[in-house]
Amino acid sequence: MRHLVTRARETGVEVSALDAHIRHLTAVVPPDAVAHIRRDLADAALQMMERNMNVEICAANEFRL
Repeated sequence: MRHLVTRARETGVEVSALDAHIRHLTAVVPPDAVAHIRRDLADAALQMMERNMNVEICAANEFRL
């Protein structure tokens, strides 16, 4: 299993999740462990990643490397 860690939700995490998706890798995003500028855009980005890229959304304390 490979892991990628990034910080900015609206852009950085979304682009990283897309990269994982096109490479057929699993992406997990803990929303409570990444930064955002606007909550509404962050929530929209999470929904889009979950629906369109099969990203798993889970709390940071549930995520295991």
